[in-house]
Order: sequence, then C-alpha cells, then structure tokens
Amino acid sequence: MDTRTSGRLKSGGAVTQIREMVPTAADRRGIASDARWLSIRQIAGDLGVSSSTAYKWSARGVPWFPRTIRLHNGDIRVRRDWYEQWLAALEQ
Repeated sequence: MDTRTSGRLKSGGAVTQIREMVPTAADRRGIASDARWLSIRQIAGDLGVSSSTAYKWSARGVPWFPRTIRLHNGDIRVRRDWYEQWLAALEQ
C-alpha cells in the first residue's frame, strides 16, 4: 500500500497531515505487473493456495511447480516467464 499525504487546515490555522491508504497494483492482484522475479508467497496468492502448500509444491520441483532459484539468503524466486510458461502448460 502506498500512502498519500495531504494537508488540511484546522480552525486555529495549524496544518494537520492526513494519510490516505491507496492500494498499489501488487495489492490488487498479488503480483506487480513489472516484477521480473516472483516469491513463493506471491505465486501462492495468485494461485489462491496457502504459502505452505506452495512451498511444498516447490520442494517437489518440476512439473508440480515452475523452475526456481535459491538466493544466498535462502529465499526462493521464480522468474515471471517461467511461471507464465508453467501456467500455460497446465492449461493445455
């Protein structure tokens, strides 16, 4: 969520900051349209399954889950094009 700040005048002339929560593209769909690498949680949200289910599927590997890479910090990522190819193969 992004926050937008706007100033409003009170009766005493002091300015009060009001923050409005504005959903971003990632909040609306679960995956930002410009993201090249996706996390397991983002994919789980897109598929409508729990994160633990998506992690189990990723541990089983292809064809149960798209190809993944493991980062140095242990996080798992999937390239967007790998994910889209995997989804297309499931639909056939």
